[in-house]
Amino acid sequence: FTLAALLRFYRALGQDFMTHFDPALHTTGDVVREAVIPLSSEARCAYATLMMSGAPTRPKKMITHNWGNLFRDLVAAIVAEALEEESYETVANVLDTDMDVLEAWLERIGALETTYWICAFSVSQHAGICGDETQDVDPVTGICHPVCRCDTPKVLNTTPPLNQEGKSIPCEMNKFDEMMSFLGSVDRDFYQVIATDGCFALFTRAWCVAELATAPRMALRQRLLVRSASS
Repeated sequence: FTLAALLRFYRALGQDFMTHFDPALHTTGDVVREAVIPLSSEARCAYATLMMSGAPTRPKKMITHNWGNLFRDLVAAIVAEALEEESYETVANVLDTDMDVLEAWLERIGALETTYWICAFSVSQHAGICGDETQDVDPVTGICHPVCRCDTPKVLNTTPPLNQEGKSIPCEMNKFDEMMSFLGSVDRDFYQVIATDGCFALFTRAWCVAELATAPRMALRQRLLVRSASS
């Protein structure tokens, strides 16, 4: 999906859906459970498919991030990287106050049509986690996240058929390494953006660490975004 599509989604948060969205409180995990999954439940597909109206879209950048980070900070890190900044705190503040200014800056440098792969949007949550009952609660309402009732078959890491390594062949969630390898092989400009959270919890997440280790093996360029210089 494009950066323009991501910003359209962000603008609509708190207005058209997830009307209680608070950028200072809601994490990416919250937004997935309360916006991404409900909005794609009828189509039962990756939300990125809907963001691009079904048009096949090859990403130029992969975002490695922590679902426990504020969603606003994830978006801010992506925008800051597009603006060739090294930290995203200032951009996060502008996201809260004047998105028109940010979009004007991005349009001026031709960045709005840059394409991205982010697991939260690019993987179909309906083939994986949408039906899980969690104890996580919304930080504003205090209510547990809703459970999707779609009947999409779930395809997890051990769902047959399995490959020689014992990993599910049809599963989307166990192929991040392969995805990085393929995109790096067909586009030498494809690279990884590491959107850290303020506490650097990203570096304690097994999947994130695996992605960080994969990029050098594939000779992929990596760009690190931190919240602020003082981080």
